[in-house]
Amino acid sequence: MPRGQFSLERRAQAETAAPMRHALSEFLRALEIPEAVRLDVITAVGEALANAVEHAYRNGPVGDVKIVARVESDDVLAVEVVDRGTFAQPKPRPNRGFGLRIVRSIAHSVDLQTESGTTVSMRFELPPT
Repeated sequence: MPRGQFSLERRAQAETAAPMRHALSEFLRALEIPEAVRLDVITAVGEALANAVEHAYRNGPVGDVKIVARVESDDVLAVEVVDRGTFAQPKPRPNRGFGLRIVRSIAHSVDLQTESGTTVSMRFELPPT
């Protein structure tokens, strides 16, 4: 499996999410990550990005959100979505609040850190090459 690292930071605004997902997808394509895994990663990262855009900076000026991705070993891809906003436990709302559940159902493992912003760390299993 080819190795590499991806890092992209932009303003946490709705119009930056799609280009960020597209850039990550191209990085994964260059690493020859299989399409099914690529789609899962982009879906999970999209949910984490949407959460950062919608919630991280709601109590102040808009800040940045960053995606970092790297192949940790032949069978693990690690991806982080990082913001420096304020984390708040989601309030139950009908037909809302599924983002982290979706991330957890797709990624092999998920770690959520909420000090100095929010970092969603995801790990995805890669098929043998």
